[in-house]
Amino acid sequence: MGDTKWPSASLMAELSEGDREALVRLGTSRVYEAGEVLIAEGQHDSHAVLLLDGCVKVVGLRDDGGSVLLAVRTRGDLVGEFSAIDGRPRSATVIAARTTPVRTIGAADFHAFLRERPWAAEAVQRSITRKLRSATRYRIDTSGGSVTARVARTLDTLVRTYGRVENGSVRIDLPLSQGDLAALAGVSQAGAQRALRHLRAAEVVTTEYRGTVVRNLAALRRAAEEGGSGG
Repeated sequence: MGDTKWPSASLMAELSEGDREALVRLGTSRVYEAGEVLIAEGQHDSHAVLLLDGCVKVVGLRDDGGSVLLAVRTRGDLVGEFSAIDGRPRSATVIAARTTPVRTIGAADFHAFLRERPWAAEAVQRSITRKLRSATRYRIDTSGGSVTARVARTLDTLVRTYGRVENGSVRIDLPLSQGDLAALAGVSQAGAQRALRHLRAAEVVTTEYRGTVVRNLAALRRAAEEGGSGG
């Protein structure tokens, strides 16, 4: 039932062709440029946003006024659906990481879509469940082990969700800086840089401007399983 146009882990890949077409027809089109806010934490609006392309960062605010990078989403993903479903204030801020065309779908239209298309409603529920499981996994992966292990776990998670096979390697095709990777792994930027140097030296990964290529996935997963307290 999937469509190779969309990443395999995305909501759109899971929908039938008819449900995809119906969802894309909903709402209005807009293009966000890098740095623009799609959704703001604490706001009471309730639309959902379907990402047609590009990439966004999901950011949470700390009590001290700082922010924490919680997740990334890319084409085929839906963001903002929690508030569209339950009407509660936004729980996070969503920011475009690069040019991102979207469909903005009002809550009433979104609810009607779910009522009229039960298979799509089940797919949305599975997507929400995956996000909640991922959030739990994220807390576990960033709570212990060496800095290198935590960075490796984060890279492995990104591979599973956003990896693209390319000449025997796997490219994580997301515009993430080393600071973004550090935030996702729950480590300092200096620690992430040391971990990446270690993984590059072991020929596990290569890094490019806002991109990472995993050259040895088995070795990455071995590094992710290592404990200890070192970098």
